[in-house]
Amino acid sequence: MHQLLSSEEHKAMLESFFGFRETPFGVTPDPRFFYGNHSYLEGLAALVHGIQAKKGLMLVTGEVGTGKTILIRTLMRHLEANVQFVFVSNSHVTSYGLVELLVQSLGLGNKEKSRLEMIQDLNEHLIQRLKQGRSVALIVDEGQKLSDEALEGLCDLSNLETDEAKLLQIVLVGQTELATKLGKSSLRRIKQRIAVHHRLGSLQTINEVESYIRHRLEIVGYEGPEIFAREAVEAIWHYSSGTPRVINIICDNALTAACAVGKKRVSAYLVMKAAGALLLERESDGPRIRVAEAGPLKPKPAAVRINSKKTETNGHEIKTGNGSEVPALPEHPAEPVAAETDKDHLRFTVADQGGGIEPDSMAKLLDPYFTTKANGSAGHSVAPQFFDHLIRAAVQAMGPMADFVLREQISALGESRDAFPEVKLGRLIESVSREILNGTMRACFQDAMRREISALKIQ
Repeated sequence: MHQLLSSEEHKAMLESFFGFRETPFGVTPDPRFFYGNHSYLEGLAALVHGIQAKKGLMLVTGEVGTGKTILIRTLMRHLEANVQFVFVSNSHVTSYGLVELLVQSLGLGNKEKSRLEMIQDLNEHLIQRLKQGRSVALIVDEGQKLSDEALEGLCDLSNLETDEAKLLQIVLVGQTELATKLGKSSLRRIKQRIAVHHRLGSLQTINEVESYIRHRLEIVGYEGPEIFAREAVEAIWHYSSGTPRVINIICDNALTAACAVGKKRVSAYLVMKAAGALLLERESDGPRIRVAEAGPLKPKPAAVRINSKKTETNGHEIKTGNGSEVPALPEHPAEPVAAETDKDHLRFTVADQGGGIEPDSMAKLLDPYFTTKANGSAGHSVAPQFFDHLIRAAVQAMGPMADFVLREQISALGESRDAFPEVKLGRLIESVSREILNGTMRACFQDAMRREISALKIQ
């Protein structure tokens, strides 16, 4: 019986097993883990320059989990010797409350004063700081949640200035919808005052994800052999679409899974299991699956939840919404492979839409030849074309991780794809079926395999 571990016990377990000084994939915005790729360094440089040059109002936007907060924490640490920072992350703050919070943080607070009196005190304080060669910067996080009134209040604060420079440096941080919100006509005053705008994005390539993972391992003092196999990194990239926070969560869970089975190397299969447990490959209203494109792999902007699109057929190939082409399965031209699908666009005829056949019963129902082969005349290998059909059906059911899962299951049976014995085909399909978490998609996969095995016409 497995014992539930506390957070501290979990950390201690990973650190002891892999030899880490601390957990490498936490989700807190620790500046020590700041990843200095081009986008992050460019953003840091822009903000440092904006504050030192007293530009006034600066804007940082990015999708959830792309590292906005760790960028800001790194900025604060970089300039803490000469800049007094006030950090605000209260989405319900009002225009008056923002001024009150600012003056209290600077030690100027007096709740009996009016807003105008507080702004006058703030202005005098900022002038004194300027004469001392120091600056004050206000960091406002979760800016997309601020009311229009609060944003207008920021605009008023940005008007505090001398003839030569802005007295208060303001960094407004928020998700991408903040930029859209600032496009409203009623907020054009604040938009026109933005002197710096940096957009943070996700990591764009598999190599960048690999470098990011290695960077975090180095920070915690890991100097051993590679923990994450290349195929595992590709799997992490697929499931995270390069979003740093999601990478951290997947890696932490994959390391825990590896530790539980006594392995010091994380495979693609363990990543797939970790991602499946986190529900990263499924939408709440049904499975949404993406086929990996040919050539260099590139994630879609919608990251964790994969978009569903209908496919169009033109005879022997399928054209997906992203322009990639997937050869249609021979033998069944009337039933093309859906590169991206959801439960409303399934192309298979499935008797049991509730969840398919139980995997343990799959071999018995696929075809009588399994029993015949198991009792004697073994020696035949599965035709390579069948594996093409198998992988395409599996991709429909579990997405781009299907190839990794298939490799793992073939290896677990002690076989290779080049000479896979027919007598073990039923067990292989059973094991692949177990990895398909959605019942409807499992049923589709099993139905496809029944038809393909019938087409083999093995005597």
